[in-house]
Amino acid sequence: MTEEEVKMLVGRYEMDSGITYDLSLEELQTLLQEVGEMEPIIDAINVISGASVEQRAIDIGCSTYHFSKWEDDEPIGPATLWG
Repeated sequence: MTEEEVKMLVGRYEMDSGITYDLSLEELQTLLQEVGEMEPIIDAINVISGASVEQRAIDIGCSTYHFSKWEDDEPIGPATLWG
């Protein structure tokens, strides 16, 4: 990624951390290097990697309860709650 692309990616993330679930692994790794180990980034990497809900919760320090579903069956994750 170019320096300009990295700046734009970081800017998008700072405006809405929920974008992490729509990013590629390369983009997530870039964000990880630029902004550090933030929960939405770590969780999105785990989702791409196929980690279990239990592992996702452990890795970001929350309960599996945070990965339950809303009434409309739309899955939620920490980025939905915190973003």
